[in-house]
Amino acid sequence: MEALIIAAIVAGAAIVVASMLYSEKARIRRQLRAAPRVDIGELGEGRTGRLVGRVGDGETLQAPFTGRSCVFYEATVEEYRSSGKTGSWRQVVREARGVPFVLDDGTGRAIVDPGGARVDVDIDMTTRSGTFDDATPIEEQFLTRHGLRSTGWVFNKSIRYREGVIEVGETITVMGQGVREPDPEAVGQVGGYRSGPPTRLRLGGSSRHPILLSDAPDTLK
Repeated sequence: MEALIIAAIVAGAAIVVASMLYSEKARIRRQLRAAPRVDIGELGEGRTGRLVGRVGDGETLQAPFTGRSCVFYEATVEEYRSSGKTGSWRQVVREARGVPFVLDDGTGRAIVDPGGARVDVDIDMTTRSGTFDDATPIEEQFLTRHGLRSTGWVFNKSIRYREGVIEVGETITVMGQGVREPDPEAVGQVGGYRSGPPTRLRLGGSSRHPILLSDAPDTLK
């Protein structure tokens, strides 16, 4: 019996590890770490490259739970569901939004549109509501927007709210295909790409080859 219990524990641990290794975010990080870094000022027309730079000022969004100003956010809701004597957290909502932003690495500027991108963002905020802890008005509003509520037939549901953002001033890495266009804000500057007129990149993607984007420290080298 003891051997069976140990085997079950080992098997369970293996499943968890495999899930982590092959998760979407893990795949994004592996792809970014494997790609060589290219300066924005040197990435040619139609070439794909991995860029590392600072998010510049511009249009922003407001993250739903914390109200933080950002260019991209990911917000999720997980509900704890019991099954006999055990239970697990199940994701019931994932909301991700972004706006085009400027990426600057000192050698040039790139316009990045995160729409449709595959994004690995650090989830750095977690709150909960439950039996003796009502959801806040902001949390309840978010649930309502997605057709959910924090209460059950008698008690509050056990819910976990999580959020991650990419903020102005943050250093991130982005990989995608570059298109060169005149830089309207580079008056009087010397162009970086093949010493021509000042240009900036517009980083694009497609459904088959989306932009990859991450703020994980191990992808910024």
